[in-house]
Amino acid sequence: MTTSSDHEKDVENMVQQLTPNANKIYRLFGTQKFELPKDDVKIANVFEAVEVAKRNFTVFAWGLADTTLEDVFIKV
Repeated sequence: MTTSSDHEKDVENMVQQLTPNANKIYRLFGTQKFELPKDDVKIANVFEAVEVAKRNFTVFAWGLADTTLEDVFIKV
């Protein structure tokens, strides 16, 4: 998710509300990437959380991606 730097903590709080097991992968100038366990989070809940966030602050971009086979290979 990409927001202004002022709202990075708001994004972290949103993700922690979705699941306390979220892992922040990186943060760079307002862009943050998190890894969420599939068993903990429903995609519908993520969409709902983002819609609420968009009402509270500007969200420039956001996305969801499934783990690729390459990601798994690199981690192993």
